[in-house]
Amino acid sequence: MPIEEAVLNNPPASGSDAIIAAVGDGITVHDKDFRIIYQNQVMQNIFGDCVGKICYEAYNKSSAICLECPVATCFSSGEVHTVERIVNIADKTFVFENCASPIRDKSGTIVAAVEVVRNATARKEAEEKITKLKNLYDALSRTNKAILHSGHRDYLFREICQIAVEYGKLSLAVIGTIDPETGSVTPVASCGRAASYLDSLTVSSNIDREEGRGPTGIAIREGVPYVCNDFHGDPTTVPWRAAATEYGINSSAAFPIKFKGESVGVLKVYADKKGFFDSEIIDLFQEMVDNVSFAIKNYHREEKRRLAEMALQESEARLKLVLEGSNDGYWDWDIDTGIVNMSPRFAEMIGCETGEAVTTISALMNLVHTDDKPRVRSVVYDQLSTTTSAFDTEFRMACAKGGYNWFHYRGKVVFRDEHGTPLRVSGVAGNITEKKRQEEELNYLSTHDALTGLFNRAYFDAEIVRMANSRQYPLGIVVADVDGLKNINDNFGHAEGDQIIKRAALALKNSFRGEDVVARIGGDEFAVILQNADEASVKEAIKRVLVFQSETNREQNGHALSISLGSATADSSEQLNSALKLADSRMYYYKIRRKQGDSNPAQIS
Repeated sequence: MPIEEAVLNNPPASGSDAIIAAVGDGITVHDKDFRIIYQNQVMQNIFGDCVGKICYEAYNKSSAICLECPVATCFSSGEVHTVERIVNIADKTFVFENCASPIRDKSGTIVAAVEVVRNATARKEAEEKITKLKNLYDALSRTNKAILHSGHRDYLFREICQIAVEYGKLSLAVIGTIDPETGSVTPVASCGRAASYLDSLTVSSNIDREEGRGPTGIAIREGVPYVCNDFHGDPTTVPWRAAATEYGINSSAAFPIKFKGESVGVLKVYADKKGFFDSEIIDLFQEMVDNVSFAIKNYHREEKRRLAEMALQESEARLKLVLEGSNDGYWDWDIDTGIVNMSPRFAEMIGCETGEAVTTISALMNLVHTDDKPRVRSVVYDQLSTTTSAFDTEFRMACAKGGYNWFHYRGKVVFRDEHGTPLRVSGVAGNITEKKRQEEELNYLSTHDALTGLFNRAYFDAEIVRMANSRQYPLGIVVADVDGLKNINDNFGHAEGDQIIKRAALALKNSFRGEDVVARIGGDEFAVILQNADEASVKEAIKRVLVFQSETNREQNGHALSISLGSATADSSEQLNSALKLADSRMYYYKIRRKQGDSNPAQIS
């Protein structure tokens, strides 16, 4: 009997169909002539009904066997073969992961091949995004290093352009300065394979001139970035489109460089990919430009240098991020018997012995973390009571090596009897422990200062906003500043200065309550929020800081730690902003008094 008749007359068992439906991957069967003899519904949804057609004609619009075809390799080698394929469907580009396995008759002869097609587009886009962000974090790190070690503006500008192109994977980066009289923008540094694009470029910040009404001119005048994610579709880019086409430019972004609040220059970056500049990349470039603006100010404020150092540490930590794997396991639960059949991969993931591929629903539930069991039962029973929806949930399960792993479960009821009673549930599961760990790490990085381990400025600002709607009053505010840090950095090096900052952070952390928010809000500045703390409680806490400071100065050699402190108390949310300003003002008052010769000004506000 021909293989086509064998497949058509003997379709997969209903249980297999159910499992295939739950997996969500496309499945197609080819005979030895590459004719399609079976498609599941997923494949038909993607490519249409192609049964009876030649696979490379139906799926790739080709007249010959595709290069690196997994089915062809499967036929020739007799082994499973997997490749990634890029396919264009209806003007959209998809990435599919294709896995072909041989089908043999009773004599062992290969008569057909089954191909599993998984849509990997989202995963590839996520990988590209992570790679792009990693490159930009590299660029930011190296930018900060250049700022710290550069002593000349033009050298710094050349470094910035080279770093942006090399690590940001850009076509071109250019920094231009603005003539305050004419508004003309003159390139002073550039780098990139499209550098010749600048030869015929005339740009201005003057709105009265045509070359001043483009993206760069708008960014300079408005003082905010201007992003063209579709360079050839943006109405402001008409005068430059022909040259941009020649050099393969499809998107751009202009970031004004400021001095004392005024735009004095611009960083212009170009990419060959449309839609390159998403919000995260824009934020990274904006941070880069902020640091450049700070460098132009001759490192006037030490806080800016500290932020650059902190950004360097954070960006290097983020290089550890990796994508979660997509090697899922499959399971099929017979509700009547309680038996769960598993794929070998799923059995391996939950710690079953080699070759063991059967367990029970009770055994699986025993592996679920105690805190997650109520939610898991709720999800499962909700699924059993409905007739249409699938479930999608994440929870922890015990692993063979001890401890717990996070799993992502997806599935649905695939069989019900005539009364709607569920008989069978099938689905897939994947280990997402690494993903969860990364989320926790990112959450920590986004809220904590890398040098001291205290909360950072962003977290402190968010807490101030939250306190505006809190009932935890009276509320104390303490602002602290390390005395003489600039002198220590200039004369003994930043490593010594970092040690002073860490000692100051330890003094504050050990002097306040565990529920108080202690944050580093700048290079040498700290702030504390104390809920349910009256003026007397705040003063006692400040006394503890001063005592701790004295003790640590007695115990340690080297530079003495000196902290200026100011505090205020708010009895209601209406007084919160005033209390914050008053605490800051008092802190500066005590700092000035110490500089004027008062060796021990009273710091109890």
